[in-house]
Amino acid sequence: MLSGRDARPGGGLSPTAVKGMTKKISDPQERQYTKALEHDVKKSPVFFMAVFARNRLMAAVLVLLLLSMAFGGYFGWRYYQYRQSGNFAFGGFISALQPPNAESLAKFIDFNTLSDNLARVIARNYVFLKQGPNQVRDLRDMIQMQLLRRVMTKEEPAREKQDPQKLLQMPLVALPDDFLTQFTKNLVFQASPSGQKEGPVILSSSVEHPMLQQTFPVLLRMENRGDGWIIRDIANADELVGQFRQAQLKRMTARRDDLLAKRTATTRRMNGIIALQSCSAGLETLSDGKTLLLVASILGRNITSLTVNSTNIEVAFRAADGEEPLLRRLNVAQPVRPGEDYNQHWTLELDPESPSGQHFLKAGEIACVANWYSMALSNGEVLHLSEMPELVEDFR
Repeated sequence: MLSGRDARPGGGLSPTAVKGMTKKISDPQERQYTKALEHDVKKSPVFFMAVFARNRLMAAVLVLLLLSMAFGGYFGWRYYQYRQSGNFAFGGFISALQPPNAESLAKFIDFNTLSDNLARVIARNYVFLKQGPNQVRDLRDMIQMQLLRRVMTKEEPAREKQDPQKLLQMPLVALPDDFLTQFTKNLVFQASPSGQKEGPVILSSSVEHPMLQQTFPVLLRMENRGDGWIIRDIANADELVGQFRQAQLKRMTARRDDLLAKRTATTRRMNGIIALQSCSAGLETLSDGKTLLLVASILGRNITSLTVNSTNIEVAFRAADGEEPLLRRLNVAQPVRPGEDYNQHWTLELDPESPSGQHFLKAGEIACVANWYSMALSNGEVLHLSEMPELVEDFR
């Protein structure tokens, strides 16, 4: 019999009652009756709703699991691809430059290949540099030494803008003091010139050289040949070296122009102190017939309020035929006070058998041109013309 607690309001049996009856029934007739009850329970709407809800939950969980695996695989693959890209290698290269570390940089730069390629370009533009049968090898070693020194040496902060005239007189150095600092600061990543994902990429930077007063673009080519992304070449090496040499030659011309300007200014000032009026020259032969005397007379006047303690004047003696003149510097330590005349005479002894002596003897008449070379003033100032050296390229 069933108790009141086993009955369900409105009729029917509760699941607890059915389970308890299943345990109590033992004979075949009762078991058959129990199966009939279970069959009725399974046909109940409540049972079907419970099963349906459980199946939907399992399906949702399965869908979420599949979506998580798909998204995880997708983003994992994308991250793997990124780690194999030039952009990722560029980030590593930047890290190796901050601060510069030779061992880390060697993972991104093939120094031997890069130096060898650059050495060949330099050899074409600077034929005289390290000239010889081992020119490329010597240039390559020099480049590697310079780069290593830059990496190993801590760079000082950039100096304030220096006087261009002072920089012009200083010996030229190939790389500015803050080369790596400038290079790293201006370094940017560019896409592959060919547009291919696997193709080489360009790392672009620029460096300003204060001694040349010019900014030079630097383009590094980075490519992956199966051993990772490596920099092996300067993409614009020919243009870069050519621009550097043109700037160097321009600087050399500016140095010469600066010296000429200073000489001109000094000459103008000396002419404004003692104005030269005339220069005359003549030949005399002593009675022995073996001594030839060249006599020079120079006239001028001190037109300032300064006293000139001593002078040095350069005189060019030229025969009437106009051939190469004979140059002599004539000095005198005799004060010339304000308003006084400068009237000096010099006698130069020549060998009659020398080329100059023979030349002047045949010419007869001799002309001379005088120009100031130096003056020592009473106020302690010394005016002096700078020598004009031959135009010699730096690095020779």
